[in-house]
Amino acid sequence: MQEMDYREEARNGLKFRELYGKLRDVMVPEMYLEQTRRRVLIMEWVEGVRLSEVRDLYLVEVGVYCSLSQLLEYGFYHADPHPGNLLRTIDGKLAYLDFGMMGEFRQELRDGFIEACLHLVNRDFDGLAKDFVTLGLLPATAQKDEVTTALTGVFESAVNKGVQNISFGDLSGNLGQTMYKFKFQIPSYFSLVIRSLAVLEGIAISFNPNYKVLSSSYPWIARKVLTDNSPNLRSTLYTLLYKDGTFQIDRLESLLTEVGLFPHRYMHMLMVLFALT
Repeated sequence: MQEMDYREEARNGLKFRELYGKLRDVMVPEMYLEQTRRRVLIMEWVEGVRLSEVRDLYLVEVGVYCSLSQLLEYGFYHADPHPGNLLRTIDGKLAYLDFGMMGEFRQELRDGFIEACLHLVNRDFDGLAKDFVTLGLLPATAQKDEVTTALTGVFESAVNKGVQNISFGDLSGNLGQTMYKFKFQIPSYFSLVIRSLAVLEGIAISFNPNYKVLSSSYPWIARKVLTDNSPNLRSTLYTLLYKDGTFQIDRLESLLTEVGLFPHRYMHMLMVLFALT
């Protein structure tokens, strides 16, 4: 019912513009709140073409970056990013429209989502099972060992192909039987989050069948976990890189490679890791 009040949509649009309107090649129209009424929305006119109708992979990447900022940086996200609400403007920017349906992503869920991506890519299925509890997908009473075994069977072959080949659509599809067996719950926020990323992946693969949104997202995630001061993410980084008391140099190398850092920077990153202890 909140979508029926255009004053609420205008306020959402103003907040979205304030948070994301300054991102490179992102355009968010101005909302004229003083002229807006409950049944009349007054906003800036946007000239453009639907993103799904133009072959512009760069703007899909812009959309992925903006989505990650929404979901994992500020937690205020566009919950209805269907192709009609994403335009390529005449000056080549990605414009967002329609702010009637927005979502809030709490900090602990943001951290949990980042942790789940890290654990998935690094084949830490025990950690992934715990993440699913944090994210509200599994009840706390779930048998973690059994879940870990099931997740290993579902994801291992996909992950072994490399992060560049992991599709959000394939992952969610492969989970079906496991979700039924362990009584997975799908919180409303989670379906909206996955949809926002799946829409961008779907637009991209319509003209580039090999595109994977997780491959584009992972460098951002790796940079976030290496530089963020969040106690939860620091703990996650430490746990990821130390297994049974042994430092996992291959995992550090993987993270550094994703964010564009090279071997001569290892010493600096090791100092960061020691600081975590």
